[in-house]
Amino acid sequence: MSVPVVAVIGRTNVGKSSLCNAILGFRTAIVDDTPGVTRDRQAFMVNRYEFPFWLVDTGGVIGDEDAEMEPLVRDQAEIAISEADIILCVFDGINGPQESDREVVRLLRNSGKKILYVINKCEKKETKESSVEFFGLGIDEPFLVSAAHRQGIGELVARIKDEALSIGKFKEGLVRADKGIRISLVGKPNVGKSTLVNTLLGKKRVVVADKPGTTRDSIEVSVIRDGQLYTIIDTAGLRRKSNIEEGSVERYSSLRTTKSIAGSDVVVLILDATEGIPSDQDKKIATLAHDKGKGLIIVLNKWDIVEEKSTKAFENAVRDAFKFAPYAPILFVSALTGKKCPNILDLAKEVYEARETRLPTAKLNRTIETAVLKVPPPVYRTTPIKFFFATQIGVAPPTIVIFCNHPKGVSAQYERYLLKAIREEFPLTGTEIRVVFRKKSEKGASKEKHEEEEGIEYERFDS
Repeated sequence: MSVPVVAVIGRTNVGKSSLCNAILGFRTAIVDDTPGVTRDRQAFMVNRYEFPFWLVDTGGVIGDEDAEMEPLVRDQAEIAISEADIILCVFDGINGPQESDREVVRLLRNSGKKILYVINKCEKKETKESSVEFFGLGIDEPFLVSAAHRQGIGELVARIKDEALSIGKFKEGLVRADKGIRISLVGKPNVGKSTLVNTLLGKKRVVVADKPGTTRDSIEVSVIRDGQLYTIIDTAGLRRKSNIEEGSVERYSSLRTTKSIAGSDVVVLILDATEGIPSDQDKKIATLAHDKGKGLIIVLNKWDIVEEKSTKAFENAVRDAFKFAPYAPILFVSALTGKKCPNILDLAKEVYEARETRLPTAKLNRTIETAVLKVPPPVYRTTPIKFFFATQIGVAPPTIVIFCNHPKGVSAQYERYLLKAIREEFPLTGTEIRVVFRKKSEKGASKEKHEEEEGIEYERFDS
C-alpha cells in the first residue's frame, strides 16, 4: 500500500509554502513576499498525523516569475500535478479571485485528480465573508484557512485522510515511513547539483538553468535503489557571506543549507572540475561537514568537458586542499551524461554504514598496542605516557576513548599517528574517526578493561 502524494498548487504568492509549513508543523520552506521564491517542487514526508503522506510544495503554475525561469517552474508544477493523488488548490483570500486563479482551476480540472480547494489568509472575519466570491470560479466548497495563524489546518488534514482512504492509497495502522539515508548535495552555485539530482532520479525533478542561484531552498527528494531508500537534499549554492545581502532570500537559503548539512548522514561536496584547484569556499564547505562529523564524499562534476583527463593530478590537488579529510573518497562524474553518477548512491551507502560501525574492542586495543610499541609516545614532564585501554563510545562518527595517565601530554602529531594506525586496520570509507584521551590510573583502567572484556556495562564518557 503506497503513501499518498499531496501536491500544493496555485498561482504565485498565494501562500503555498506557508501552508506547507503549517501542515508540517515547522518552518521548512522559505517564505517571502517576493513572487517566485519557490521554484522547484519540494517533497516532504509528513509523519505527525494519524497517517503518513508526501506533501509537495511547488512554484507558481501561473505568476510573476522572470521570463527565463517561468517555463521551467511551470514544468515542475505540472509534473507535481501528474504525480499527485490529491491536489490542494490554494487561493489568496485577501486579494480575492483573479483571472489567473481561473486558469489554474481549468488546468487542475483537466488533470482528473481529486482537488481540495483552499482559501488562505482567512484569519479576519471580513476575509471569510468575502470568500464567497471564489464560487464564481465554479469550485466546490473550499476550506478557509490561515496558514500564518495555523487556523483550519486540522480540518484540512482530516479531509486529506478521508480522500486518501477513499482512493485506497493507505490503510489504517500503516507504519510511518523511513527517511532512509539522508544525503546532502552541497557546493558553490552552478556546479551542477540540481542536474545531478535529476540524473540520479532518472527524471526532471528540480529546476535546472545556467543562471547561478536557481535553487533557492533545500529540496528533498527520495529514490529507492536496490531496496535502499535514499533522501537526497539538493541545497542552495553556498557563496561567501560577504557576497550575500543581509536579510535576503539567499541569506536564508544559506542558513537552510547549513541546517541541511547538520541533518544529513552523508554530505556530497560537488566541485566543478573545469575550475581546477578547489577554492577557499570549497574548503569551508568541506570543513563544515567535517566538523559536524558527517560522512563526506567529494565529487568532481563536468569531467566530460575537462581537456586534461589525468585524474591523478586532479586527485592530488583535491587531497592537498582537503588535508583535514583524507578519508573522503573522490569520484569523477558527469551529471550531464550520467557517467559514474549511480556510483554516488552506492558509495553513500558504504559511507553511511562506515559511520555506524562498531569496532571490536580487542582488535582495537591490539592495534593501538602495536602502534605504541612501534613508536612510543613522547615523555611528558619527565614522565612516560602510558596507554591503558581503549573502547568505542559512539558512532556517527565512530568515537574512541583511550585511557592514559597524561591526556594533555599526547601531542597532536602523536594523535594523528594513532589515528593513522587505527584507520589502516579499520579503513572506514568516508567517515572521520574521533579519538578522545581520558585520564585514568593504571588500577582504574585495568578494572574497566576487565569489565569490558566480560561484557559488563560501565560509565561512558562524553566526547
